[in-house]
Amino acid sequence: MNNATNKFYPIGRALIGVLFAVSGVNKILGFSYVAGWMASSGLPMAEVLLAATILLELVGGLLLITGFQAGIAAAALALFLVPVTALFHAFWSADAAGFQGQLTHFLKNVAVFGGLLMVVGAERLRAAERASGFSSLGRSAA
Repeated sequence: MNNATNKFYPIGRALIGVLFAVSGVNKILGFSYVAGWMASSGLPMAEVLLAATILLELVGGLLLITGFQAGIAAAALALFLVPVTALFHAFWSADAAGFQGQLTHFLKNVAVFGGLLMVVGAERLRAAERASGFSSLGRSAA
């Protein structure tokens, strides 16, 4: 990674993590409401799925914030976003009043998905640099 990437990457990665960590905390605070909303969307075992979602968002968010196992966390959160986005932000089937909001949420999730893929790629590059003993700048990565 080049010098600018080395400076900005941890900040960007952590900010993506904050999004998920805060979302997990908000789901804890509104557990009953969110579980009811999920159940009304047709999801079975909404409370169990919500508990798993909270765990993933909190742990994944914290891993992104700290940088520990960030590639694995980013991959898990990216995979999680695919069905969640399609199920809960289906702008194509929203009524006229909800269309713009759902489109905005859908596009936000697509952008976050892209950021998570960038984290996965950056973490793979960092792991390769550590394994070879050199950074992309030609200096020791240790």
